[in-house]
Amino acid sequence: MVALVFVFGPAFGYVVGFRQAPVDNRAIAPAPSASAGWGALDAVGPWASDRLAGRSTAVRGKSWFDFHVLRELPASGKVVRGPNGYLFLGEDFTKACQQTPGFRQGLDGLAALADVIERSGRKVVITVGPNKSSVVEPPSVVPDGQCALDGIAEQNRILDAYEHPAWLGLRQELTRSQTYWRTDSHWSGAGSAVFAKALAAKLKLQARLTTTPDQVTKTADLNVLLGLTATETPPSLQVSTGTTVTPQPGYAAYDPTKVLYGVERWKTTPATGLIGGKSVIIGDSFSYFALGNLRPLFADGTFLWTGHVSEAELIAAIKGADTVVIQIVQRSITPGHVFATKAFRDKVAAALR
Repeated sequence: MVALVFVFGPAFGYVVGFRQAPVDNRAIAPAPSASAGWGALDAVGPWASDRLAGRSTAVRGKSWFDFHVLRELPASGKVVRGPNGYLFLGEDFTKACQQTPGFRQGLDGLAALADVIERSGRKVVITVGPNKSSVVEPPSVVPDGQCALDGIAEQNRILDAYEHPAWLGLRQELTRSQTYWRTDSHWSGAGSAVFAKALAAKLKLQARLTTTPDQVTKTADLNVLLGLTATETPPSLQVSTGTTVTPQPGYAAYDPTKVLYGVERWKTTPATGLIGGKSVIIGDSFSYFALGNLRPLFADGTFLWTGHVSEAELIAAIKGADTVVIQIVQRSITPGHVFATKAFRDKVAAALR
């Protein structure tokens, strides 16, 4: 009876209409196409497997058993387990090994872009969202071993000593308390508060800045990669300027538990003492998850998520802004990053002329 239920139960559940959402952090396999001929048979297995009733429950159950009972992680290396319940993104370590030789050159390219923007009369700030492995002590056994650990140490030295008029260094301040999620690759509300306060000081914000304890609970991204559903509620802070932030018409209200790719626009009132004019924050997921603490600083703000908007949109946003903030996550700093290239600088310079 157990065997019959195990083998035929999911198929029966599918026939009677039972469905569950996929949990593999990817799109489900497409249906076989008759136009593929005999090749369509190869697509039947993945298509049927992804749609089996109860599959997501089984995947999550296996993930829970592997993680909590066997103390194992998938062999893919996407997630690395550290002490005290911390999980790390495996990419942090592989890229630290591979990309460190070009790390300073990548930062210099970003600084050169800042020079182009600053010469046009705009205020500009450039910063790096530190990898979690550069803020929280990483495990002793990591992908690429000592090469990765040496790369992290060298990148940290470069970040801490880097100098440029537009540069905003954050890493050292972030190491002084729990500023990153244990089960997410990003900083928490406490970490984004560090970013917001440092940015306010850099841009000489006149309004009074206050922070209050806050609470955000979610299933964080590294748990999702593992197929786990456990939630986390890390220490968090909410930054305030005593103002009201309102999304511009057509743009959704910011929600730290959801991800909305692309563009966010807002106005903050009253604007007295805030960073005036039009401001644009160009960044990645680190800036997005910091928006709750960044938006109160700017009277008229726009956020563009790099990689989810076009190059033309980025350049137009820079041209239309009085203040430009550019943030890149540490693992993406290379001479080949679009913001570090001469080709992009030349396009920005031409637009600003």
